[in-house]
Amino acid sequence: MGLYESRVERLAKWARGGKAGPVSIELVPTERCNLNCMSCWRQGWDKKRLEQRYAQEMSDHRLLELVDEAAEIGVKEIAFVGGGEPLFRPVTTELIKKIKGHGMECDLVTNGALLTKELIEEMVTLGVDRIKFSVDGVDAKTHDYLRGVEGTFEKVINNIKYFASVKTKLKADEPKLLFNTVISNENYKQLPGIVRLGNSIGLGGIWLLPLTAFDESGKNLKLSKEQLIEFKSVLKESMALAQGFRMENNFEHFLDLKYTEKTESMDEVMMEEVNIIKEEYPKSDDPLENFKFLPCYIPWHHITIIPNGNIAPCFSPWVWETDVSVKSHTLKELWYGGYFDKFRNIMLNRELPENCKRCCVWEVFNNRKIREGIERLIKIGR
Repeated sequence: MGLYESRVERLAKWARGGKAGPVSIELVPTERCNLNCMSCWRQGWDKKRLEQRYAQEMSDHRLLELVDEAAEIGVKEIAFVGGGEPLFRPVTTELIKKIKGHGMECDLVTNGALLTKELIEEMVTLGVDRIKFSVDGVDAKTHDYLRGVEGTFEKVINNIKYFASVKTKLKADEPKLLFNTVISNENYKQLPGIVRLGNSIGLGGIWLLPLTAFDESGKNLKLSKEQLIEFKSVLKESMALAQGFRMENNFEHFLDLKYTEKTESMDEVMMEEVNIIKEEYPKSDDPLENFKFLPCYIPWHHITIIPNGNIAPCFSPWVWETDVSVKSHTLKELWYGGYFDKFRNIMLNRELPENCKRCCVWEVFNNRKIREGIERLIKIGR
């Protein structure tokens, strides 16, 4: 059973009064990074504040324990995501080995600049499932400007090419290689070229992420009204190219410009969808039917953990501001206890607090897909 099907099945169990483990964990092993991206949350932070955060990172031992605890409660995927560069911390390689040893899926988001040939060969041999490279331009001029360090573009492209060659040599299907591209006013016109670049180096897909502004440098990269309109035609051209190359993508979602424009007010977008659903489906005696009305499902299927051990359902101010940490609690006691129930009750009350304003737009699409899955279960009587 795939990750999506597992989410729907486990949500149905929760809806009907049972309990189930999380499907996925989003783990940030470090907030340290070798780049200085213009759209990063760290912009505006002084060195002293950053060093204080770095000093709070969990030990290697605790991180490795978390993988065992995740396997114990039935987690199917652990994804290493940004916040920092996961490969900046050497233990990440050991974590990947342990994840694959437990038979879980492994997803890595990386800027690609710290990879070595030896590490690339090891990742192919281990069967890492997906590697998402942060690439924001079709050339070094654009990418290196947005990522803040010269020479980054050349390194990441060469490393992707080497990945593709090793996969061919070993006749391996994994890892699936993808681009994560943050759309800004510096690169939106380049999207068709980025698609062509990806196809030329053996990429399997491209995922867009609209820019969320954390400070003035981020705000200065946002698309204007006029640029948003132009972006729509760029998307259509890019969709046709990606389809011709048989590359996975999420371009179609962004034809509705609100998903690019409202990245600081995603709570409004999510509640709009809930209100539409409530109009279409009246309240029912079937608890699963009523689950379709919820604004977000993430507290029932996902965990986010940042380097200091803070834990919450998602990468939002909740996980930054909480005083609950896996340094002093196991995953099992937090997931099945009052801490995660607090988040579930918020969603059961059909509320989206301030912390949801900067939700990742991908979660809107994930919630929509989950609702479709719930509807299918209802139709077949499961």
